Amino acid sequence: MPNSIPSDTIARIFQTCSFKDDSTRITESTLSLVDAYLEVFVREALLRSIENKEQVKSEHQDQLGDQVVLTHKDLERVSGLLLLDM
Repeated sequence: MPNSIPSDTIARIFQTCSFKDDSTRITESTLSLVDAYLEVFVREALLRSIENKEQVKSEHQDQLGDQVVLTHKDLERVSGLLLLDM
């Protein structure tokens, strides 16, 4: 997968944030699955943010230009429902 999160990074996040026992291990297939899930999550967050931004843009057509520029606030607006849906 292009632009995917390195498996070492995902494993390190699990090791430092989730696993209480240092001897706990995670398999490569699990890392691949988590990578795929994160890719879907990020794509969905971006698509929802763009859709939300375009809706706001259509409501305020005279105030905004033609470009859609996303900020962290756009992602924050969709994060609650996105987490519930996932």
